[in-house]
Amino acid sequence: MKPHIRVTAQNPSPMTLDGTNSYIVPSSDLCSVALIDPGPELSSHKRALENAVDCATLMAIVLTHHHADHSEMLGTAHEWAPGVPIYAVDGAFAKGAPALTSLPPEGHVVEFGSHESDRLTLIPTPGHTADSISVLHGNTLFSGDTILGEGTTVIMYPEGSVGQYLDSMQRISDLVDHTVETIEPAHGPTVKNPRAVVDYYISHRNERLDQVIAAVERVGTIELDETDAISQEYAGRVADLVYADVPQKLRHAVLSSVSAQLEYLLEG
Repeated sequence: MKPHIRVTAQNPSPMTLDGTNSYIVPSSDLCSVALIDPGPELSSHKRALENAVDCATLMAIVLTHHHADHSEMLGTAHEWAPGVPIYAVDGAFAKGAPALTSLPPEGHVVEFGSHESDRLTLIPTPGHTADSISVLHGNTLFSGDTILGEGTTVIMYPEGSVGQYLDSMQRISDLVDHTVETIEPAHGPTVKNPRAVVDYYISHRNERLDQVIAAVERVGTIELDETDAISQEYAGRVADLVYADVPQKLRHAVLSSVSAQLEYLLEG
C-alpha cells in the first residue's frame, strides 16, 4: 500500500492550527488517486495539490464535513476536477454520487483504483458537525475534525451533538481495537498513538460534562432564548466557570462547545 501525501493549506489560525490538511491517497499502481478534503480556495494550495496529484488520474473526492476550510475549493471543482465524483453527506456538496445521508455504521466503500487495496471506507462520525465522516484506508483513519493532531475538537452548536460525538468516539475506539494504527487529522500532526488519544478524548469530554453540570448547579436552571435555543448569555456564564483559562480569541468556540453540552444535558 503506497503512502499518502499530506498537503497543508496556508490558512493557520487558532481553529485550524497550522492549516487545513488535505490528503492525496494513491492507488497501488500510482495511476490514480483520491483526494480527501480539498481545503480552502487558495491559489497556493491548489498548486500544491496539483503537484501532489502529478500525472495520476483523480478518481474521487471525499469531503469530511462542510466547513469552508475543508470545502471551499469545491466551488471551482468543475474547473480543476470536471466529472470527478464528490462524496459528502451534505447534498449541497455531493456531485456525481448520491449524498451520503444514511451511511450505515460499517461505512460506504469508494473504489479509486483496480487493486483490492484501492478502497476508501467512509464511516459516519457525526458530532463535531452533523455531516462529519471519517475515512478508513488500510490501517489509517483520516479523521477530519473529529480528532485533531493537537488539543481537542469543538462540538459546534447547533449543528453538532455531544451525544453523537460520544457515539462516534466509541465507533473510532472499536476501529482502533481492530484496525486503525494511525490517525491523520485535518488539523495538526499525525496521531501515532491512537489508543491513548481516543481514550483521552472520551475521558476529557466526560470530564467537561461533569464540570458543566457543576457550573449549572451554581448558575441556575438552563435558560433558552426566544427561539428555544440555548441562551448565549447563559452559556457565557457557564463558560466563565468551566473555561476560565481559555484565551478570548477562542471565546466563540468555547460558547459553541458549552451550548452543545447544555443541550445534551437538556436532552437527558
